[in-house]
Amino acid sequence: METQVECLRLEGRRAVVQPEGPVARVSAKAVPALRGVEILVIPPEVDAFYGLNRFENLRIVEYGGTADVFAFQDSLDWLSEKLADEEAFLFRLATNAIGARPISPALTAIAAPRMRPIHAMVHWDCLMAALDERAANGTVRQDTSRENIFLCQGYAQLKRLEYAFYLGFSLEEEGYAPEIGACYRQEDRFTGEERLIYALALLRGHSYQEFYTNGGTNDFRHMRPKEHYLEHLRRNLALTDNDALRRQLLQLADLGFLDQDNCRAAVDLLLRSRLTEATAFLLDYCNRRWPRETAGADTDFLDAEFAL
Repeated sequence: METQVECLRLEGRRAVVQPEGPVARVSAKAVPALRGVEILVIPPEVDAFYGLNRFENLRIVEYGGTADVFAFQDSLDWLSEKLADEEAFLFRLATNAIGARPISPALTAIAAPRMRPIHAMVHWDCLMAALDERAANGTVRQDTSRENIFLCQGYAQLKRLEYAFYLGFSLEEEGYAPEIGACYRQEDRFTGEERLIYALALLRGHSYQEFYTNGGTNDFRHMRPKEHYLEHLRRNLALTDNDALRRQLLQLADLGFLDQDNCRAAVDLLLRSRLTEATAFLLDYCNRRWPRETAGADTDFLDAEFAL
């Protein structure tokens, strides 16, 4: 099977895979231009894509095929092979953390309407349970123990990938095949407001690893639910009424994380933080981008001003 390495068309912050001919495997070449890519589009005919970690600032992946295009199952198989051997399992976690170049910490969403998500793959549940058990049985601080550092890194990366699939699902839920949509548990799906909080937090440099190590106890089972993580992000956003925040809001809208469905949630967030200038900016943006279509439509975003 042929593998092509120079078949990316760069369109500003967007990279589109364009294989020449019937090629099923594609490998991204490490070039400086990839640093500016935030959206990667992979067509359905590509079955394997190598070099995802070469996109240092990647935020969204769009894939239209059915294959395990990033070989996530292979990684889960390799990590879970040694679950019964404490030392060997820890060594594999360490090898994965040290030897593999990490996927972009900015990665926020993987939109794959026909691909089975990582949390529905074989060995996912047993691997996460094993990480749970080992971390809960630790005897020293999570962020200082060598063993727990590797547990933290492994757990954080897996959770980040799980959330990326859920974020991708929230962006275009209607377009997902029914059998793939069924892999996304109703209780774990992101609401519009949660998508906004999560995407804004990652844009501002927050991470699941930060959440995990700041827990303050050895037992992090109580921190595993998504609701606890999102509450942590809400408390630590530390928003400031300045140009940087306004640029971030525009960037979220440009990437699709801020849309007509959750724009009011964004306004409420800014109001609760008493960011009046940012609120006025966002209200104006929302009303210009999504004006009322008819005179009899529901109240528009400007009506939120009267709640001030």
